[in-house]
Order: sequence, then C-alpha cells, then structure tokens
Amino acid sequence: MMQSKFPQRWGVKLFYSTLTRVDSNLEPYGDLAEDWSSNDTSDEWTFTLREATFHDGSPVTAADVKATFDTVYDEEVGSPGMGTMGDIQQVEAVDKRTVKFTLGTQNSDFHKLVSKGWGSIVPEDIVTDAEKRQALGTEEHGSGAFTLESFAPGDQLVGVAYDDYYRTGDDGESLPYIDRISQITIPEKSNQVNALRSGDIDIIWQPGYGQWGQLQSLDSVTAHRTPGGEIANFVMNVSVEPWSDPRVRQAVKHAIDREAILNAVQDGLGTIGQDSLLSPAYEYYSDIGAPERDLEKAKELLAEAGYPDGINLTEEFDLTLQTASNIPHMRGTAVLMQEQLKEAGIEFELETMSYDNWSATVWKKSPFYVGAYGMRISGANFMKLMLHSEGNWNGESDWSNEEFDEVVDKAIAETDVDQKQQYMQTAQKLVRDEGPYAISFYIDTIGASKNYVEKYNLNPLAYQIYPDEYALGSDAPTK
Repeated sequence: MMQSKFPQRWGVKLFYSTLTRVDSNLEPYGDLAEDWSSNDTSDEWTFTLREATFHDGSPVTAADVKATFDTVYDEEVGSPGMGTMGDIQQVEAVDKRTVKFTLGTQNSDFHKLVSKGWGSIVPEDIVTDAEKRQALGTEEHGSGAFTLESFAPGDQLVGVAYDDYYRTGDDGESLPYIDRISQITIPEKSNQVNALRSGDIDIIWQPGYGQWGQLQSLDSVTAHRTPGGEIANFVMNVSVEPWSDPRVRQAVKHAIDREAILNAVQDGLGTIGQDSLLSPAYEYYSDIGAPERDLEKAKELLAEAGYPDGINLTEEFDLTLQTASNIPHMRGTAVLMQEQLKEAGIEFELETMSYDNWSATVWKKSPFYVGAYGMRISGANFMKLMLHSEGNWNGESDWSNEEFDEVVDKAIAETDVDQKQQYMQTAQKLVRDEGPYAISFYIDTIGASKNYVEKYNLNPLAYQIYPDEYALGSDAPTK
C-alpha cells in the first residue's frame, strides 16, 4: 500500500508490531509474540501473543494476526510480500492469544521470517476491507511504539510515543525511551552529513558511501560499519535469447572487473561478489570464490555460443539494460558493466528511470536489468524465493535447476548446522556457475549517529531498525 518504498518502510517500524525481531547477530527475540515453538519437522509453528493494544485501544488478537497473513498471502490482493515469509498454507487463531501456522514445507527459520515488515500486524477490520487497506499508504493502524502525528510524503514523518506500548527494555524501563521521533527526507547525501554535524538530526539511517571518510572525521559523531548483504544484481532472464545459453551468461561473469566496480560504486565499502545472493554477513555463506576476470575466456565462450564477433544485445535481441537512476549502486553498476562488457564484445544500450517507476514497470517484467535487494533474514529462504523453480520471485530470471531446488529445500528444513552448511555451499556454487545473475559486490551496512545517542545498534539488515530501543544520553540537547 506504500507509494514510496523507502521513507514509508522506515515508518512501518515505528507504528507496527511484528511477531518477532532479529538482533544484529540475526538471532530472533520476541516482539508481539512472547513465546513460540515448532513441531519436530518445523512445518507447524505456534506463537503466543503478549497482551497488547492497537493505537485505538482495541486489543491485538490472534484473529488480527491471521487476517494480516491471510491478506498478504492472498493472490487476489497481489502483495509483493506473498511467499517472502515461507510457504504458509494455513493460519489458525487457536484462541485470542495463540496463533498457529501450518506450512507446506519444513522451515527451520520461520520464526525469523515473520519479523519482516510484511508481517506487520494490522487490525482485522482494516486489513480485510479493500478500501480501508488502501488507505494504509497515508494512515496508520498499528500497535507499535509510536503513533503517527504527521506525514508529508517526500518530506517528513513524525511519530509520538504510545503510552500503552507493551514492551520494556533490558533495563526493565518502559519503551520507547524517547517521546517523539521524526524521519526527515534529505535527498542529497552531503546535506545529511551537514545536518548531522550541526545537530539538526541525530542519526543518519543510510548515509552515502562517499561520505564515509567525512563521517569518521567528525568528533561529535560515531560512524558505524558492519558487513552487510545488499546487492545490485545484473539480471539475465533465461527464458529469452541469448541468456538462455549458459555460455553467454558465463561470458558476462568472466568479463567484469568486480573490484573496480566495488571501488568505483561503493568506495570499497563491501566485499567482492560471487554471483550468489549470499554475502559474508549470512550465517551459511561459503567463500567459494568469484569468477575471475578473463576477457579471452569470455570471448571464447561467446564464440562457442555462436557469437565469434561479439554481440549487440539491443540491435540483435531488442534488449536494453534498465535500472533506477536515483539508487546509486544500481545506476553505478549498470554504467560500469556496460563499459566493461563492451571490452569482451557484449554491447547494449542503457535506460535509467526513477526507482518507483522501475519498480512498477521493470522489476520482474523485463528480461534484462540491474536490480537491488537488501539483505534477507534467512539465506536459504532468500535463495528459494528468488531462484527455486517454485519461488515466488523466480519470475525475475525464470532460472530452473533441479539440483539447486533439492539442496535448497533440504537446507531450509535442516536443523543440523554442519549439514545445512554443506547444502548451502552446493547451492551457492550452482548459482555462481550456472545462475542468471552477475553480482559484483556485497555492500557493507553503514550508519552514523551523534555521540549522545545511546543503545543504537547497527543491524546488517539495514531495514531492521527499532527506534523504540534507542535512547538519548544526559548530554543530548533539548529540541
């Protein structure tokens, strides 16, 4: 229901509750749920809810949880969140405070997946009414730590503490620690740094990577950095030529200079990509090595595929690389890959547009683009979502590999850490060698805060932010 995904995604964390949360180590802890458990095969999960109220004073019940998940997974509603939290087959409100999920497949990470923003609990009467549901783009009906005071799209979003919020901090104090919070949209990254320096803002959620050195030099500021998993993926949909030929895809993988792209686009703040979705920040990441840049090998692969003189994708196959102009790592990756692939004899035109336009008209619709994904909570579930033949977002690439499907399904079900690692390593190698993506780098997650901001903990999942847990020290200025 959100018109602009980035500013409003942040607001969702202020106003709404999810069943669980994940900390900076990707370990789950309770939010709206005070307890949870699964059966031995991890395909049935039961959550017990805390006593909590929505901001209108009505109690949060299992019926609200059921209605929310049923709506997100309703094909007629068409939510992009459908399938992102596992293969949910049935949600049952056992009683007012107990909800049971029945899954179509085993999933040992399900208790983590429900912490996603798609799992934000909305009152049953709102989420099941199409007209009221549509209004969620500008209204809020949550049970989170803050209530909506004002919202000016593209400018500012303000929340104030909800007096009857149900959570307490580790110190036993009622949350939130702060009385009022504002999310201010400052498009120019250098202006964000200036606002932080002057004290007009207290935290930069996602600063520009070009400002990293400057942020480190500010005496009144703490610069935060941790390995992350955000990517810009060069998509080659295998249902169309020439991407249907794995040799052409492999030629692309050997034609790119990953380190040069990482340094130019991210100022080196990241790690080299292996064409798999998983970065070193994921629990089951394997260092399998990236394809080396070898222009001669790329040209040989093209020749074997029937293109001894190279290939012009736009002229011969009507393929134009599309990406978002206002997302720096998407646009930067597209521009540099266009330049580098030309050296191997692969040419194409480039088209840029706003992210919102790209999201509406290109994502999962075009066979050739540079996309972007933030880090996900579960690497195995992320790989299934994107690349499994039955994954909900497989339509981005239409790639299918029986061995990959098998090992990913086993990894999702497996509870033994060592065995799960073996399955995940096999899956990552298959994607690197045969998959539909070229992924040049994995982006570090960075942030910045004034020194008087306390309890701020940078999560590698940049979108997992919990401002109700932040506090201000005694030296913080009044505003």
